[in-house]
Amino acid sequence: MPDLSLYQWTSIALIATGIMVAISLIFVTAPYGRYDRKGWGPEMDERFAWMIMEAISPLFFVIAFFAGGGGGPVGFTLLAMFVGHYIYRSFIYPFRMRGHGTKPVATMVMASLFNVANGSVNGWGVATAGHLTESWLTNPLFAFGIVLFAAGVFINHQSDHILRNLRAPGETGYKIPYGGLFRFVSSPNYLGEIIQWLGFAVAACTLGALSFAIFTASNIGPRAFSHHAWYRKTFADYPGNRKALIPFIA
Repeated sequence: MPDLSLYQWTSIALIATGIMVAISLIFVTAPYGRYDRKGWGPEMDERFAWMIMEAISPLFFVIAFFAGGGGGPVGFTLLAMFVGHYIYRSFIYPFRMRGHGTKPVATMVMASLFNVANGSVNGWGVATAGHLTESWLTNPLFAFGIVLFAAGVFINHQSDHILRNLRAPGETGYKIPYGGLFRFVSSPNYLGEIIQWLGFAVAACTLGALSFAIFTASNIGPRAFSHHAWYRKTFADYPGNRKALIPFIA
């Protein structure tokens, strides 16, 4: 048995969990949003659920970051990237939802537990990584990772903006989204988030960041394919040239 640290074991566990989640989501779509259904126990307001589960991740990142000794310019840059994303997801995104309903408490609890582990391993990994010194500022991987992260953020926010403005005030129901990367894929918001955390993993080059990138793709990748199938089933005029997640490929 290899002599691994708690940080390493937790990161590996997150990767393994992500793979198992991806396999399970092929057969069972997570029950929230358009797929909300009974049978998953008590439910709660969706906006409040988002706030609780998303705010946990930056909190534990910051705690673990400073418990691990903090960091210099590179460490604080990565902290700003991580925490900035989650401040938006926790306190801005939920209140921009044009329409919202309820979310199973069970899925909120599972997401919260993941965010405790994920925030902790990423904060600790960034703080204790020996290579994240000031010299890393000039490493091409750091620059490329930041560019990828920024591109992912842009794609994600642009796609969310398009989705939020599909319906006029008072309208209900679903419509076909157009514009941005919706020209090519059914879920560019998920593509953007995958690119974003891939960029973070490249910029940090830590096991914790890699585990998060893998888990993100494993969690929302299958959902993008579920969305694609739903769109094609629901709308007879859905654009036939769109792919599910990766332009021109899949």
